[in-house]
Amino acid sequence: MNRFPADDEGDFSDLRTAVDEIQALLRTRAPLIEASRGWILRQMGTPSIPPSGDVHIYASGGRLRARSTLDDVPLVDRQGGPVAIAANMTAGPIAGSPTMAQYNALYNDVVEVRAQLNALINSLRAGTVILT
Repeated sequence: MNRFPADDEGDFSDLRTAVDEIQALLRTRAPLIEASRGWILRQMGTPSIPPSGDVHIYASGGRLRARSTLDDVPLVDRQGGPVAIAANMTAGPIAGSPTMAQYNALYNDVVEVRAQLNALINSLRAGTVILT
């Protein structure tokens, strides 16, 4: 748009109108972050890959994440559920010829160890510490 040098008042008026529109827009839009009591990052989609060497920190799915040229990773892994401490083994040492009771005690101990191992694996999966 061609303007004559004497039209400074029009330029200033256009600039004032643009500033007023931007200020009105900013008042109606929620901020992307808040920091009055720690930081609150708003939910957003995965950002584009930042320039090499830069890292983009954002929130997605209620989790803190970071994206770089290398990877998109969670910054804080969720913690899985608690896993109970395995009970004491009841089989004890077997001397001589084992009895049926000793076999059963050993079998029960193996079943308990398997259950505790499965609970640990499921807890690690729930906390995304392991994927498989």
